[in-house]
Amino acid sequence: MRQRMTQSIKPLTMAAIFVAGTVIAAYGHGGATGIVKERMDGMMAMGKALSVVADMFKGKTGFDGVKIGDAAKIVRAHAAEIDGLFPDTEASRKGKGTEALPAVWDKRSDFTAIAVELEKRAAELEVISVSGDQNAIRVGFAAMAKTCSACHADYRKKKQ
Repeated sequence: MRQRMTQSIKPLTMAAIFVAGTVIAAYGHGGATGIVKERMDGMMAMGKALSVVADMFKGKTGFDGVKIGDAAKIVRAHAAEIDGLFPDTEASRKGKGTEALPAVWDKRSDFTAIAVELEKRAAELEVISVSGDQNAIRVGFAAMAKTCSACHADYRKKKQ
């Protein structure tokens, strides 16, 4: 039992780090406009949604499958828009406040594959959320958060 809890805590820790980084990043996005602001707004919406779920698994709030489903729906909807939020334009590549690395455009098929995977993982979590099976939901959430982290690792500028 202890080993099982430890295995599920690591992905949740990664998710918490991702959420904290997203929230902190909100303060650094002042002045962004156009497509850069649009995608930042979407990322912030996903971060807030993930934060709601992470708080449940950290024991800060009570478990609520409906809220988890709602969070997954927000992530799924935004994941479906990610490809369009990174057009290969000067404004998208170098707009004020952008954190996107050139790899977004240089490795486009890999980048979009992660967005598709995120949409899939979010859809799975949305379905699982109604089951009430907290362990299955925890595993689904960790898989979704790991996909977010994978994209940030290769396609977003590192924080200083």
